[in-house]
Amino acid sequence: MLIEKKVKLKNNFYYVVTDVEYKMDKHGYTMLFFKDGKIYDGGCFSRLVERCEKSYTYKKAREYDGDIGFIADVLYLYDRIPFLTGVKDVYIGNDDNIPYSVGFIPVEEIDKYIKDHKIKMNKNPRFDLNNEETWII
Repeated sequence: MLIEKKVKLKNNFYYVVTDVEYKMDKHGYTMLFFKDGKIYDGGCFSRLVERCEKSYTYKKAREYDGDIGFIADVLYLYDRIPFLTGVKDVYIGNDDNIPYSVGFIPVEEIDKYIKDHKIKMNKNPRFDLNNEETWII
């Protein structure tokens, strides 16, 4: 199952996409887990998204890519939300207030871009969604 959370970075709207599944925990309760086996916590995920929005600056994003704003924003999000499956960008139409266009970049393509362009990411092996002290913001 995919979960999408809206993120607003200045005037741009994105949706960070995560892949989750229902599984039984060790006590036999059905819970929602990320595909990597860690338990999903929607409240912590929402707080992480809020903190990413509040701390965002164009300068921080441009450290990842100075030429392509969309990629800079995607890499900014990926460095702070390492469990995402992809990022959608949504452009709202002026006349009818509905999406004019929607794009999606999967994590595999993001990883390839990072490798091909030798982009330095902050790799955070201590990241724990349930522990705000481990977040890079």
